[in-house]
Amino acid sequence: MGKIKQGILGGFKGKVGTVIGASWNGIVYMRGLPQSIKNPKTAAQQAQRAFFREVQDLVGQLSYEQLVFLFPESVQGMSRRNLLVKQLSTDPLVAEGSKHADLADITSLGNAPTADLPDVSIVASRSAVTISWNADNAWRSQHANEYPTICVFNVTQKKIFLVHSTVTVGASGSQSFSVESDAFGIGSSEFNGFMLSTGATTAPRGFGTLGVINRPARQRRNPRTGK
Repeated sequence: MGKIKQGILGGFKGKVGTVIGASWNGIVYMRGLPQSIKNPKTAAQQAQRAFFREVQDLVGQLSYEQLVFLFPESVQGMSRRNLLVKQLSTDPLVAEGSKHADLADITSLGNAPTADLPDVSIVASRSAVTISWNADNAWRSQHANEYPTICVFNVTQKKIFLVHSTVTVGASGSQSFSVESDAFGIGSSEFNGFMLSTGATTAPRGFGTLGVINRPARQRRNPRTGK
């Protein structure tokens, strides 16, 4: 039990609840008791922590300039990195008690839905990654002279890239370009990717002055009804 030494407003010695009163060199002070921190390591919590580390690692692969490109307009109270973490954490792939960012099924990042843009095909070889598209639609015919940016995912190795196209979208037919494969990881890796609209009519060289064009968000389907 604590004992008050100098009246009700004075110091005290001993323990009162979670507070300890003491003195040192004539100075009266109080300190809190050590608090135990519960840190359960259930299977579900370990899976969630591993998933969060995975998403943080993915986001960490992009530079600040690339994040500004994906999110031209900042959001008050939330950093661009946290915005991307939130996006990549949506609808994780859950299998055998583990959670992963489903890179094979991501169709949009940042402020740039891809509802109207042509689907892209990504094929990797020993020396190059070839990105191509062939679908014809109204958007493409109206943006034939635009140089798009391609978001590339190495699904197997959990890597993410933003790659500026060296060719224009083209009004119709097949368009493709290749980049050296060193950074992308080849072998038996599975790739996924999609096109982002930039509005650029000259081949981009960096991300500092670019930004993704905003369009209405793609409506998400209900997995139960398919609508």
